[in-house]
Amino acid sequence: MKYLNKIINADGLEILKKLPDKSVNLICVDPPYNIGKDKIWDNIENYYEWLESYFKEFERVLKENGSFFIFHNDFRSMTKLDMKINTSTSFIFKNFIVWNKRFESSKKKGYLDGYVIGEKSNHNFQKMSEYILFYQFEMFKKLKEKRLELGFSQERITMEIPSKNGKRTGWYSNIENGLSYPNSRTIIPIKKYLGFDIEDLVPKFRNQQTHHSVWNYDTDYKKVGHITPKPVELIKNIIRHTTDPGDVVLDCFGGSGTLAVACKELDRNFIFIEKEEKYCLIAKDRLKD
Repeated sequence: MKYLNKIINADGLEILKKLPDKSVNLICVDPPYNIGKDKIWDNIENYYEWLESYFKEFERVLKENGSFFIFHNDFRSMTKLDMKINTSTSFIFKNFIVWNKRFESSKKKGYLDGYVIGEKSNHNFQKMSEYILFYQFEMFKKLKEKRLELGFSQERITMEIPSKNGKRTGWYSNIENGLSYPNSRTIIPIKKYLGFDIEDLVPKFRNQQTHHSVWNYDTDYKKVGHITPKPVELIKNIIRHTTDPGDVVLDCFGGSGTLAVACKELDRNFIFIEKEEKYCLIAKDRLKD
């Protein structure tokens, strides 16, 4: 792929449309939030429609067992964006992740504590987090379609792995209805009758057994020339959980290159697209270093 492991200075949507179908293992994007210094659309509906056009391309280029993460900081915008994703694509919402910036071992906990203690006139809780929405595809529906196409009954497949007393159990129906995933044992009869492997039915998730839905990471205080950089270690956590070495990771709002740096350090391939030339120059320098 000609865009692999390069710093591409271009409009993200323009390059996205040139990428092959099902060519990317992970999409991790941090688009403008359209608030404060990030405000690019006065008409908020135009902002949602603009991102919706990206979501449709994400659906096309992401592999069936891939993952999609999007950062944001405004809850009401996130609800609108989730609705766009839900109605315009076949992505399935997996989790709402809170990136917590004030925690016991944070380098700036003392500084942030000052806001909690000192800002009494604010009449609200201090906001010291950002949010990440996590999506994958629903892969189990193809089981029933293929089974009916080939003319097999659920019972025929199920009885390949009967109970200890030789009776039918619910292992296959649970998989076909999306209540559980196949494992190394149950995939054998599924492959025998329907031809599917694990990767055809299970989204890629390499559980590191380190995180739940609240993530503690310090902000990137160096900022490296960008107003809202994400910490490399946070991005690495996403990459480790949802890809393998050699996989392809896409960021079409590349900023100063955090995702590209994380991919290089973890032996992943990246597609980096950034519209602002000044950020592309910073990203190139970071990759050299």
